[in-house]
Amino acid sequence: NNYLGLTFDPDCRAAAAAAAQQLGTGTTGSRMASGNYSGHRAREREVAEAFGWPACIVFSTGYQANLGAISALAGQGDYLLVDADGHASIHDACKLSAATTIRFRHNDPENLARRLERLGEDAKRTLVVVESLYSVLGDRAPLVEFVEVCERYGAMIIVDEAHSFGMYGPQGLGICAELGLLDRVDFIVGTFSKSIGGVGGFCVSRHADFELLRLGSRPYISTAPPPPPVIAAARAALQRILAGDDLRARLWGHIHRFYEAVNRQGYRVGSKDPGPVTALVFTERDAAIALWQGLLD
Repeated sequence: NNYLGLTFDPDCRAAAAAAAQQLGTGTTGSRMASGNYSGHRAREREVAEAFGWPACIVFSTGYQANLGAISALAGQGDYLLVDADGHASIHDACKLSAATTIRFRHNDPENLARRLERLGEDAKRTLVVVESLYSVLGDRAPLVEFVEVCERYGAMIIVDEAHSFGMYGPQGLGICAELGLLDRVDFIVGTFSKSIGGVGGFCVSRHADFELLRLGSRPYISTAPPPPPVIAAARAALQRILAGDDLRARLWGHIHRFYEAVNRQGYRVGSKDPGPVTALVFTERDAAIALWQGLLD
């Protein structure tokens, strides 16, 4: 998932090495118990400022970002409406939350609308959870339609941009930014392990009160944050991504070359839209395993 090749970027490696020398290799405890390193707070400010939003929380992994944000945002008496093909971290977050979970058909705004309509006034106590780019087939969500449905019924929406942050939109801010939806979605989740080339995750919000989540998110309260070298490398990678389009242009060149080649060779692809996730779909398990083994070899 090192989409932009930043794991060996000289500035990222230098930042990580300097942080290890100055601050050590670990954080020794959760931020709630042991306090904050300056790099963690700086990282949160930098992500929030990139989106033009007031609030951001950094988590230990992208998985933890979904787990920590979703489970704390929706509680007893609330509802979570979740795309059926959502990532495992989303479904695990629903299990951790005290909210009632309802799944709707993958990428189906009409099915979402019917389920919200059935909830009546409780639709206003609902958090809709979708991804912008799905990691199994590489298909994009109809985000504009999803947002319109949420606005119609008064629901809030959180969008997981793990596989699109860094690759789409102005400055690589993702598909919500590409579609002009940043003033209409409520929360965006991202990860450091895809375009950033490290490990960690974040949730950013246009609602300033989101900062209160620190006091109610068990995965945030009870987990050590990424160590200073990891945060320092992620900060350097973010600046590299925001600074120009050259890495994205190189990636999209690779994407189109690969996508055109597999289509020419007769493979069935999972999505009509080229993207950083290109799924090759097989009808026989043995054929899929043989190709997988060939790639490893």
